[in-house]
Amino acid sequence: MYEICVELLSRNKKVIRKFCPEPVVYEQWNDQKWQQMTHVFRDYGQGVHFVRFCHGGKDTQFWKGWFGIRVTKSSVEICPSAPV
Repeated sequence: MYEICVELLSRNKKVIRKFCPEPVVYEQWNDQKWQQMTHVFRDYGQGVHFVRFCHGGKDTQFWKGWFGIRVTKSSVEICPSAPV
């Protein structure tokens, strides 16, 4: 199971916008291909000072050890908006 939540926060760390989709569940013991998840915030206005990025996962059998989801090359990109 994989979960992600990305929040745009104000100076006081109040949520301005957020992206928190439903968890993605992969069946245990399959040959699952790598998948990419992306999201672009648009038209969120002024006042964003922080980005909170939380993600992770666990196996569906709740085993101890390194048996959960594999995550690699996670990133957040900040791109200036186009001039008006």
